Amino acid sequence: MKDIRPALRTFLLDDAAVSALVGGERIYVVRLPQNKVEPSLVFFMVTEFADYRMNGDSGLIHARMQFDAWAQNADASSELARAVYDRLSGAVDLMSGIDVCGIFAQTGREDYDNEAKMFRTSRDFMVWYRLYDDGGDTFFTTEDGNVFYVAS
Repeated sequence: MKDIRPALRTFLLDDAAVSALVGGERIYVVRLPQNKVEPSLVFFMVTEFADYRMNGDSGLIHARMQFDAWAQNADASSELARAVYDRLSGAVDLMSGIDVCGIFAQTGREDYDNEAKMFRTSRDFMVWYRLYDDGGDTFFTTEDGNVFYVAS
């Protein structure tokens, strides 16, 4: 099974706004390196669900991913979180060989970490992707931005 995380990291770094805010590299999986104080993004999978049909696995996965924008001030944290939202919300793309059928914003929150002395703006997204193409179910997006799932 392919790992969606490297594909998402590359997709985010390919965006000029996100890349500039993280210095072209500070996107990490699961945890922020110790003593890192520059604006950075950390993301991880919260939950992952497989999709099945009566005849077996459809190959479609949906995962709740959490993206945490860290910075030494609230404005910088919020700015990075907004750039991530702008890049991911509604995205449909082939990312590093993974068919991403749709990314949908869910929830967001802000807090302050007293130990790290950093602000965090978190956003959750549902990421729908296909690990293989069996010629069956499809997603399509209408001109007005609505996304539909069609089972075969």
